[in-house]
Amino acid sequence: MSRLNLFSSFRARMVIFIAAMLFFNTAALYFINRRLEERIIQQVEVNSQALTLASSIALKSLFSGEYIRKLVAQESKERRAAMSGTIRHILVIDAEGKIVDSTDEKDIEQQLQAAIGDLPPMSFGDVMGDTDASGNEQDRTMSYPVVTDKGERKIVIVLSISQLKRVVDKASLDRLVATGGLGVLSLLIIAFVSWRFTLPITALARAARRVTAGDLDFQVPVSRRDEVGALAETFNEMLAGLRSKRELEKKLQRAERSAVVGRLASGIAHEIRNPLNFINLSIDHLREKFAPAPPAPDAARAEYGRILGMIKDEIGRLNRMVSEFLSYGRPARLKLRDLDVRSLVEEVVGLVSAQAEQQGVRLTVQASGGEGGHRRPENQVRGDAEQLKTCFSNLVINAIQAMPEGGALVLTLHPRESEIEVEVADTGPGIAPEAIGQIFEPYYSTKETGIGLGLPLTKKIIDEHGGRITVKSELGAGTTFTVTLPRGPMGQPRPELSPQTALSAP
Repeated sequence: MSRLNLFSSFRARMVIFIAAMLFFNTAALYFINRRLEERIIQQVEVNSQALTLASSIALKSLFSGEYIRKLVAQESKERRAAMSGTIRHILVIDAEGKIVDSTDEKDIEQQLQAAIGDLPPMSFGDVMGDTDASGNEQDRTMSYPVVTDKGERKIVIVLSISQLKRVVDKASLDRLVATGGLGVLSLLIIAFVSWRFTLPITALARAARRVTAGDLDFQVPVSRRDEVGALAETFNEMLAGLRSKRELEKKLQRAERSAVVGRLASGIAHEIRNPLNFINLSIDHLREKFAPAPPAPDAARAEYGRILGMIKDEIGRLNRMVSEFLSYGRPARLKLRDLDVRSLVEEVVGLVSAQAEQQGVRLTVQASGGEGGHRRPENQVRGDAEQLKTCFSNLVINAIQAMPEGGALVLTLHPRESEIEVEVADTGPGIAPEAIGQIFEPYYSTKETGIGLGLPLTKKIIDEHGGRITVKSELGAGTTFTVTLPRGPMGQPRPELSPQTALSAP
């Protein structure tokens, strides 16, 4: 494994972090102990200096004949202060145990036992037990013999180690506090680093929950090169595979629906269209042979005509439904020729003008200025006239049906160098935002009596011509469909487009 891979490995980083924490804690404890030991050693040195000074004064008293208390008084304030915290008494006793000299004049000529009581000698471990059972301080004694010209004398020094014990106790408390603080700091560092280490895993867990809920349109950010980063990349590859599978399933479903529609359309053509044509011819026969004749009232004749007209309208609606089924399920066979889009649009408007007038819908066809500098006729494209007429008829009829209380429908042509754009804008109620993405799906309809094939058929025809259709809508303000058709090479046959039997989602 290379150095880069080694240090980018999640396991290696964890090992390095643990080793760093061990080193940090060890170094910190070592530093704390050294500082506390220095304080204890410093106090021990102070005690040793005081003991040395006391011994020096006692020896000087023995050989100079001066009293110890006078020699102590002759010392400087600093040296007396150094002794005062440790040295309680300095005594000189003879062979019989009588005190011959002392820092306290009252002790002279007394027995040692009477002057200082039963004090234990200094021994190892006294720092840890410098109090009696009642909690009172106890002094310690240190003695050693000295041979003089007056015989053997013993120097006895009564000292207290309470100050040293306080330093030791304070050091123990400081060590405990420092160790606890270091432990808390270590826990905080470990918690933060653990959170940082597990953050990508938490993000992957959230991503997995989103996938479980059916959301596949996202990617997990990959910002690491360790095992977790590799896992995130694998997760993204899995998401891409799931998205591809979902799209494939959608295409398969659309293909299956198209196949079903084709078979259904074929059956409808034979089972429904012939009876519809017979009923339509029979209505025309009724209108001619059995209409109320004078002197029948005009109102009766009008009512008779209105009822037959409603029946013919319904038959026409059923016939259009059959035609939509047939057109949507049938492979495209475009009959391409040069045609004028404006003439085609005006022809469609003429077919629906009567219905628009009945509903109070104002129809307008207009054109914006074309792009200059091209030699093509302004509104000409190469396409299938009947198919394109079906497209514009679907859009215009839908717009009129969306305005039963009246309104305005404006068809605007925008000629350009390589294409022509037709806008169909109405002032109807608009389309809900959640429905915009579904209106081109087969069998989806916002009408109670719709079968949801008009707009899918329109999109299919536009796609077969190499164009595109888009929609913009605002609730309460109206809807605008925009059809863009390529002009194609004028005067030359355009290559036949491959048939499309499946609808592409917008």
